[in-house]
Amino acid sequence: MVSETRVPAVSKVNAVVMFPLAMDESELDDLHRRFPEVRFHHVAYFEPHSLRDAKAKGRVTEELLAAAPPLTEREKETIAAADVLMALDLPHGIWDWNSRLRWVQAIGAGIGQLEPAKFKAKGIVLTNAAGVASTPIAEFVIGRLLEVWKDIRVLERQQKDHRWEFHQGLLVKGKTIGIVGLGAIGRDVARRAKAFETTVLGNRRSAQTGDTDPDVDELFGPDGLDEMLVRCDAVVLSAPQTPETIDLFDAERLGRLKSGVVLVNVGRGTIIDEAALVAALESGQVGAAVLDVTREEPLPADSPLWTAPNMYLSPHCSTAREGYNEALMELFCDNLDRFLAEEPLRNVVDPDRVY
Repeated sequence: MVSETRVPAVSKVNAVVMFPLAMDESELDDLHRRFPEVRFHHVAYFEPHSLRDAKAKGRVTEELLAAAPPLTEREKETIAAADVLMALDLPHGIWDWNSRLRWVQAIGAGIGQLEPAKFKAKGIVLTNAAGVASTPIAEFVIGRLLEVWKDIRVLERQQKDHRWEFHQGLLVKGKTIGIVGLGAIGRDVARRAKAFETTVLGNRRSAQTGDTDPDVDELFGPDGLDEMLVRCDAVVLSAPQTPETIDLFDAERLGRLKSGVVLVNVGRGTIIDEAALVAALESGQVGAAVLDVTREEPLPADSPLWTAPNMYLSPHCSTAREGYNEALMELFCDNLDRFLAEEPLRNVVDPDRVY
């Protein structure tokens, strides 16, 4: 998506790439060749998950801040002089010692840890990496659905136990899959699901009655969510975290789902009431749950999610490293071209909606 937000021009541009990992010198050289008018620097910066999560939830403490990686004076000076940052995390207090910053390109689609409300107050543009990981995440979703419906776990157990017993899974063709959140991930899931001759229903926050969408067979707005859900054999959650989506799938809504539904969450962990989900799995109301995101990450060892029946857990790893950095850098370079030309940037985050 291209926003109409325009970024003020600057005469000389300093761009700091804050990849968590070290960058090869050749990568910086490539950027210098493509943008000779920009001075590029690299500062590796990666905060602990506990601090990142606390920032996203507005629960930062001095103890958590003390765990942030220290910056050398030179690194701090480099960041302080940046007009452009590409980052996963931002050092605490950056707003007090960088007065030049005009634009931040987030490394991921989730940007809660960057405290987006502060961008609006400072007049700084924030863009996210929505769409960069949509293909591997969609592949992961389809893979998990096939794993559930084809009962792959049963076959794996039989192999492990050396048991030759005839067992068959379900037919995927003809099933109905509902997608809550038709962003880049939701659309990529929809396109792949259609290849299996399923009926695909979509729910989008901005949809109105009568709207259609080429990627889904039927489109529903917020008021039509429950009408959509009762028809679904599987529900895929790929919506962002907003005030409206927190606990969107609580006990009441889980009870309205089609009995035995497969619930997949690759959006945000806060969308589901996890205690209610465990109860729904135990009762059989939800036939299986696929969670790549949870409310608390890392997931505590004593979480009941680990032992809930028919639970398919993964540690927020549904994307793929292969090709990710290349796609991310291409997005950054395209946006940098736009920044230098004072053209609208892609993937601008609405600070009021936080996505």
